[in-house]
Amino acid sequence: MVELLQEDGRLTVAQLARDLGVTEVTARRKLKRLLSDEIIRVVATVDPFDVGYETPVIIGLKVQRSRLEEVAARLSALPQVRYVGASTGRVDLLIEVVTRTNQDLAAFLMNDLAEIDGITDSETNLIVRIYKQSWDWAIGDDSA
Repeated sequence: MVELLQEDGRLTVAQLARDLGVTEVTARRKLKRLLSDEIIRVVATVDPFDVGYETPVIIGLKVQRSRLEEVAARLSALPQVRYVGASTGRVDLLIEVVTRTNQDLAAFLMNDLAEIDGITDSETNLIVRIYKQSWDWAIGDDSA
């Protein structure tokens, strides 16, 4: 069911049931469980450039280890931040930030980000073109 919804999140319960070879009652119950258990969310995705957001960036952050959780929580609360993940390598956190203009990005970097205690260094990478953005990674087929 998850794979089908990744391909088309607008499928009806009747279509899901037909494609899965189960009754509509079974498909509806499974879908409700997946949604209520927050295993899946059905959302629309867009290319930020197509909706007027000209400055998507990936920012690598070095963070004081003792403040990692606190910094991640503060970043997660900011509306411009679309993704926060702990990482291995040269940085401790990777974040994705999307703003409309360079001025908005500058305000985010110099105000919002600068106000978070525990960040010791950052490297901002402006995304100038998106070649691939995919949410439909295979679930259940680990043989590939």
